[in-house]
Amino acid sequence: MLGNDPFPRRTATPALLVPWIVELVKVLPGLAESYGIGPSRPLDPRTRERVIMAVTEVNGCRYCAWIHGAWQDFLGDGSADAEEALLAYARACAEAGRPLDPQPLAEFLPPESLRAVRATVAQIEVSNLVGNTVDGLLARLTRKRPPAPVAAAREAVTVALAAPLAAPLLAAAGVMRLVNLVAPPVPEVEAPEAGEANLLAHLLAAAVPAYLSNALVRLVVLDLPVTVAVGVKAGRTAATLSIGRGKVTVANGITPDALVVVEGEVEPLLRLATGSIVRDITSVRIRPNQ
Repeated sequence: MLGNDPFPRRTATPALLVPWIVELVKVLPGLAESYGIGPSRPLDPRTRERVIMAVTEVNGCRYCAWIHGAWQDFLGDGSADAEEALLAYARACAEAGRPLDPQPLAEFLPPESLRAVRATVAQIEVSNLVGNTVDGLLARLTRKRPPAPVAAAREAVTVALAAPLAAPLLAAAGVMRLVNLVAPPVPEVEAPEAGEANLLAHLLAAAVPAYLSNALVRLVVLDLPVTVAVGVKAGRTAATLSIGRGKVTVANGITPDALVVVEGEVEPLLRLATGSIVRDITSVRIRPNQ
């Protein structure tokens, strides 16, 4: 709140925007990388959306909350504890209204991941300021704020410039909310009893909910009219994952109906099953089941 202005949220002024735009320019490649495809991206999408929502909760932008709430619901839950330091940094930046020293994160994040976090915070800060500017302008037009013609003109220009970008984002969020609404829930994984399941079968059963947390993945694979079986081998241990017809089943060993066998290491699966972010799966080979 500034002077006699009752509007409680920060809006897009040059003084507030410039530090974030400078930060975004510095780390711009990190923003593109964070939205990349594949296991090598430096920031897991679920973690990215948690960082975005942490900033948005501080700034109170209802438009960003709606859009990225849809993203978060669409992608599913991430790790509960792995990114707390990132969220604390994001909230601190939002509360300060400027980029803060990222050195504490540099102690445990690789450079590319740190760059992606900084870019994500800067990008959503700019989006929050623009979104709040829309509400600020509406408040002026409805006389809930002082008219302030110069400030109102600046806000109108900001809104006009942002509209072409905001419209597709809102549309995409609407689509994601629709997909999340119609996608089936994550089913209970049918697996051997704890004392009978081998290590790989146990890890697969624990990791499946993370893979199926994405609403589009659930919509596609769970409603398959046939059951698709995939064998997984790690060293001398093997298990089979079967998905389709609304069911998910994990069995010890490679079953005769497995279409392919995926060979790799246990560590990436273990990291996913325990809630860690999977960033590298470099030793995976796929071959037809014989």
